[in-house]
Amino acid sequence: MEKNFLGKGINLNTDFLISDESLKGQFIYKKPNFAYTDNTLSTSFKALTTDLLSSSGYKTSTISSSIGTEFEQYENLSFNPELLLSFENLETNNTASSQLRKQEGNYEDFYFNYGLNYDLRNSQFNATEGSQYYFNQELPILSEGSELSNTFILTNYKTLNQNTGMIGKTSFYFKAINSMNNSDVRLSKRLYAPYNRLRGFEKGKIGPKDNTDYIGGNYVSTLNFSTNLPGLFPTVENIDFSYFIDMANVWGVDYNDALDSSNKIRSSTGIGIDILTPIGPLSFSFSNPITKSASDKTESFRFNLGTTF
Repeated sequence: MEKNFLGKGINLNTDFLISDESLKGQFIYKKPNFAYTDNTLSTSFKALTTDLLSSSGYKTSTISSSIGTEFEQYENLSFNPELLLSFENLETNNTASSQLRKQEGNYEDFYFNYGLNYDLRNSQFNATEGSQYYFNQELPILSEGSELSNTFILTNYKTLNQNTGMIGKTSFYFKAINSMNNSDVRLSKRLYAPYNRLRGFEKGKIGPKDNTDYIGGNYVSTLNFSTNLPGLFPTVENIDFSYFIDMANVWGVDYNDALDSSNKIRSSTGIGIDILTPIGPLSFSFSNPITKSASDKTESFRFNLGTTF
C-alpha cells in the first residue's frame, strides 16, 4: 500500500492473492482534498474467482467497481457514501448441493453503501486513549436477492502503564446480512469471521457446514482484547510484541436451520510479533485455541504482511 503516491498524498492499494482454490485482485485509489473540497474521492476495482468444482461442485467469479467520497459531516463524525456495481457468475456441477444448484446463474447488483465513523481517539495513528464507533450499511438498489447488510464496530484504547507505554485495545465487531424479499442469501454474500479477528483458526474454517463445505452464516460477531508488551525486549528496536485474546462466532443458515448446529463461541490466545522492515511491517502470531467446535480447523502459526496490533 502506497500512502503518498506521486508525492500528492494519494492512497494507492493493490492486492493480489493466488491459492489452489482462488484468485483475487483489487485496486483501491483514494485522493484526499479532491478538487480542493476537503473531501476524499475513492474508487476501486476488484476481481475474485473461487474454483471448488472438484471438491464442492461450484465455482464463483465476481467483478465489482465502486466510486465514493468521504467527508467530515460534524466534528469527529465522518460520512462515507458509495455506489457499487458488481457482476457475478455461479457455476455448479452435479456434485453440488441442491441449494447451490438453485442459485446457479448470473447476477448483477447495484448498491448504495454508506458508513458513519465517530472517532474520539487522541490520534488516528498509534492511539493511546479514546474510542472509535463505526457503522456501515449496504442497501440494494437493483439486486435479485436484495441482501441488506449491517456492520457495527466499536474500538477502545486505554493506557495501562504510563511509564512503559503499555496500551490496551478492545474491539467488538458485529455483522448481519439478510434478504429483504425473503429469499436465501447468496453463497458469495454469506459471512465469515474476519481473518484478522480470529487467530488460531484457519481462514473460513469455522461455523455452519453443508456436508464438507463451510458455508458461512447470516451473522458474525467477534470480541478482541490485546495489549502491546513494550518491556519484553526493551533493547530490541523495530520489533513490537503483543498479547491477545480473540473470540468469535458465526451462525445462522437461512435455507436450512438444521445446519446451524455449530453455534458456539470460539476463542484463542497467543503472542503477536510485528517487525518493521524496508518492505513494510511483517506480522507473526503464535496462538492456541481455548474453545472450539469439533468441526473447526485450527492453526498455531500465522504470517501476514501488515500490522496486527
